[in-house]
Amino acid sequence: MARMPVLAGAVAVAAALVASGCGGPSSSGSSGGGGGTGDFTYVQGKDSSGHLPQILAQWNSAHPKEKVKLLELSDQADAQRASMVQNFQARNSAYDVVSVDVVWTAEFAARGWLAKLDKSQFALDTFLKPTIEPAMFNGALYAAPVTSDGGMLYYRKDLVPTAPKTWAELIADCAIAKKNNMNCYAGQFAQYEGLTVNASEAINSTGGEILKNDGKDVAVDTPEARKGLDFLVNGFKQGYIPKEAITYKEEESRRAFQSGKLLFLRNWPYVYGLANTAGPDSKIVGKFAVAPLPGPDGVGASTLGGHSAAISKFSKKQKSATKFLKWLTSPAIQKQFLSLQSNAPVIASVYDDPGLVKQFPYLPVLKQSIENAKSRPVTPNYNAVTLAIEKNVYEALQGRKSTDQAISDMAKDLKQAISGT
Repeated sequence: MARMPVLAGAVAVAAALVASGCGGPSSSGSSGGGGGTGDFTYVQGKDSSGHLPQILAQWNSAHPKEKVKLLELSDQADAQRASMVQNFQARNSAYDVVSVDVVWTAEFAARGWLAKLDKSQFALDTFLKPTIEPAMFNGALYAAPVTSDGGMLYYRKDLVPTAPKTWAELIADCAIAKKNNMNCYAGQFAQYEGLTVNASEAINSTGGEILKNDGKDVAVDTPEARKGLDFLVNGFKQGYIPKEAITYKEEESRRAFQSGKLLFLRNWPYVYGLANTAGPDSKIVGKFAVAPLPGPDGVGASTLGGHSAAISKFSKKQKSATKFLKWLTSPAIQKQFLSLQSNAPVIASVYDDPGLVKQFPYLPVLKQSIENAKSRPVTPNYNAVTLAIEKNVYEALQGRKSTDQAISDMAKDLKQAISGT
């Protein structure tokens, strides 16, 4: 899922460039003379921060014979994906390195569009473990995690001194919201990708699954999945989720919390800087904190967000591209992604940097969120899968279907989706 723009204060981090060794994708994954070196192209969505050219200039200064050219696509995830698909289908070598949403890797790898990466070229033991899973397909590494993301619970610390650790505690705290003429809890419940994210969190938190076995089997038709969906369905029925939240995407929910209308909010880290910036748009500066998402019995399971970098199978500069991927995932550059762009790092040690924790106080909670995160369903047929989830969950939240019916129908729709029919 594409990250929302972050307006947190940016401070440059002085970091030495990491010397990158040679070595490219495995020979079984290369194509079109892909073992070469030289100037190459890095393709990603619109850089809303404006700082990426500054970061890439460091690579170009250190690698004058292997310069990277940034090609920015749309700021809309669907349009980004469409452009990449068109390029891959044409077997075009113009896109050397592509920035892929974590849910695209399996599809692109299954279609033979990505070069396999040599696992030994990357210090995978230094990565946050959940970031690696969506970069794999059929046991092989096809992308290098570059940025991550995890959902967190924003709460009014001036009204709730201790964050709820379970759903029951959250619901009990809703009495505080009522006393203060506020709504209690919201996430993202409009019929779009964010609903798949929120539904996945609820289902995964109860021990349920949506798909298993690398997306080959449907696993959602279980009591655990029903229990997870019930938390959201009952929220609308019982009122701890306000009716208007059925229209909320990231920004609508952020504005509701930031304007003082919500006691609790599930959202991404980008909200922190915006909500804590003094001005007419925020009435809660200094009045909120963040905590891990609650679950039925303790910390819940966030849905993993973020992007990875992959090498096109049709690239003719795969050796240079591999060096670039190693550079993107180095601690020095990871710190700059955080400081300059407020992107969540994938390297665990970065979260323990005292200077960064001072600048971004939510880092310890975010690290815990990502460590407990689960990926959205990993499948080559992700677009059809997410539509099946969105449709049935949305109908349940609106009261058009019972939880039982929504889960049963979702299972049927998912079987059709993963079959590609």
